Amino acid sequence: MFSPRLTTALLLSASTLARATPSLSDVLSTTANLSSLNALLTAQLPDLLKTLEGYDSNTNPVTLIAPSNDAFLRLPDTPVLGPAFSDNDTVQINNFMLYHVVPGLHPSTSLNKDGSFQFLDTMLTSNNWTNVTGGQRVGAVLQGDAPPIVVFTSGLSTRSVVTNQDIEFTGGILHIVDAFAVPPMPYVYNADQYDLAYPQDAVLSFTGALYSQPSNLSLATIVNTTSDLTFFVPSNIAMELASEFLAFIPPTALQELLSYHIVHGAVGPLYSSNFTNGTQATTLQGTSITLFFTGGGYFVNSARIIASDILLANGVMHVIDNVLTPDKDSVQPNATTYTQLPVLPTTMVVAGDMFNSSAAPFTTFMPNIVSTVTSTSSVFATGGSGATGTTTGLSATSTGKKSGADGLKQAAHVGVVGSVCVLAFLLGAGWFWTL
Repeated sequence: MFSPRLTTALLLSASTLARATPSLSDVLSTTANLSSLNALLTAQLPDLLKTLEGYDSNTNPVTLIAPSNDAFLRLPDTPVLGPAFSDNDTVQINNFMLYHVVPGLHPSTSLNKDGSFQFLDTMLTSNNWTNVTGGQRVGAVLQGDAPPIVVFTSGLSTRSVVTNQDIEFTGGILHIVDAFAVPPMPYVYNADQYDLAYPQDAVLSFTGALYSQPSNLSLATIVNTTSDLTFFVPSNIAMELASEFLAFIPPTALQELLSYHIVHGAVGPLYSSNFTNGTQATTLQGTSITLFFTGGGYFVNSARIIASDILLANGVMHVIDNVLTPDKDSVQPNATTYTQLPVLPTTMVVAGDMFNSSAAPFTTFMPNIVSTVTSTSSVFATGGSGATGTTTGLSATSTGKKSGADGLKQAAHVGVVGSVCVLAFLLGAGWFWTL
């Protein structure tokens, strides 16, 4: 039988342990910089808060990416999220907050010490907002030194810097960040926005090529609605260097060439964290590409990857410095030079300062996208020449850009609101054409 003194000591010890790890509600209510998040969860998303409180750090933990008060102040200028918060659209806000919840424990000590990225599954699984197996991903990386900082990356190249890390609660841990994570958008939206400050590195040319045949938009449809895609997209200058060749190949051959740059993953997209030297991946064209690691960089066949891990609603995009072709898949990269020689016929000088943005082919076929979020939103959409496209989701319209001599209008509509839909196809991803 325990003595009264021992019994008292055991009770005090148990009480101390219970107090050592606060509940999520306790953390939110006692952390001054999380008062806005606390108000959001308690007043507008109580069911989500109840769900989060139900996790156990020992058996079923989660990691919460917790936006600070400063992050809330930035919301009016935050793409995608701003309109939903302004309209108090709790359906979409709930989805956005699920993108901040990562299954499992991911303390700062679990991140790669070499500064390489990890891509973590989140609880954003709604098919209105993601088409990635296992939940939409968020990037996590250690940057800098003495000590390094933790950074989460998300859609539209958003960086959420951790200002206070590894705060324990009964359901796991949380990291306080200075900006909301933004759910990734569809490929065509990202392509329209990517690196416009440096036209030679933008990807409008390749993307325009997807829409360059009004009578055949099957590949454009696939890239915006198929799950787990990895895009290896040639930059504008890479496309310009091959423009004389691309201008004269038959439409079917162009479709084959473009599809050789896209991989459908069996278990998810290929992020840089999945790259290994010698990895082969089957493309939509049917033949394989090979990833090489040499000279401190990754290559796809002989094309250098110059930007990696642009997160998409249905996968990931990597930008490369060369147009790929299955006919030249045996050409090896030259790691001693940063810019790789084109494998397609070209008569142009390989130099960034020679780039002429007006000469990059197919850019006039790029659809315009202007988007707002509605409570029925889904991000999967695009349109094409000769018709106005609409999908369930982001309510977006555009008259498009003139597509060459025929001057056909093209548009990428994202959203069913206000549209007259006459034909739907491609499962529930929501492709509609309005006439």
